Amino acid sequence: MLHFLLQTEKGVLILLTLTAVMWGGNAVTAKYVVSELPPITTAFFRFALVSVILLALVWRVEGAGCLPRRRQLPGILALAATGIFGHNLFVYTGVKLSSATNMSLFAAINPVVTACLAALFLRERLTGRQMLGVATSLAGVLVVITRGQLAVITGLSFNLGDILLASAPVAWAIYSVVGRRVMKGMSALAATAWASLGGSLLLFAAALAEGFRGDIALSPLGWTSMAYMVFGSGVLAFYWWNQGVTVIGPSRAAVFMNVIPLSGMLLAALLLHETVSIEQAAGAALIIGGVWLTTTQTASAAPGGSGREKDISARPRNT
Repeated sequence: MLHFLLQTEKGVLILLTLTAVMWGGNAVTAKYVVSELPPITTAFFRFALVSVILLALVWRVEGAGCLPRRRQLPGILALAATGIFGHNLFVYTGVKLSSATNMSLFAAINPVVTACLAALFLRERLTGRQMLGVATSLAGVLVVITRGQLAVITGLSFNLGDILLASAPVAWAIYSVVGRRVMKGMSALAATAWASLGGSLLLFAAALAEGFRGDIALSPLGWTSMAYMVFGSGVLAFYWWNQGVTVIGPSRAAVFMNVIPLSGMLLAALLLHETVSIEQAAGAALIIGGVWLTTTQTASAAPGGSGREKDISARPRNT
């Protein structure tokens, strides 16, 4: 059974689906925890534990070879500052001021923003189909942020939480673009582990400024949610994602990110009793449609196409 799940195509398709569902559920557990802990303290505590586990794992797999070289430190620091510190600062502060549903929706546009930055800085060409996808996704984000009301724009009465959640994909896209260069010289596991450690240190400094003094007071539900964020949507989901990418490739794996907003909205409705508004449903449809257009292109439009679809991939999300 374990070999089937980890080594066969059908098995990893199951794991990738579960991974997307778990990342959607992370929005729900994050909402629980930030109601009991300050948001930056929540992010620090989660990634401090995640980094310890990842470092232990990478040391066991690679030994001393996982230690970064001096020339790799600037790149690792850039990953830590964007993908771990910046991204999670926006996410956990944003979800405290907004909703788990919106957190899931904005997380879905990560591939779109990454594709735009890759085109800008890595000179990866965007096709007309992909540019249409970018515009469609951004329209969906605008619908969610404005709640479908033009007065929100004209009156500048945006929800700060939604603005922060919408900023998180930008931080993650920068992380993804930088990561492509950093991970040419070290494994993805090692880069993720060291970036998590560096990001945890930055989050620790921010948590101190937030008022953290070493005490973590959580209810049983809060501890359960934190355990899920560390082991479920953290270590286990990352392992399943990386295994899926290894077996079927990052392009096909990226499509499963479309499951995240759907699972996040459903779980938020079931567990947090959040009501999905017509505006959120419409925004979700536009975002998912835009992500599909942006992350896929027909073989005829791809150089050397062979009749199969080719995707623009995004690296796994620290969600």
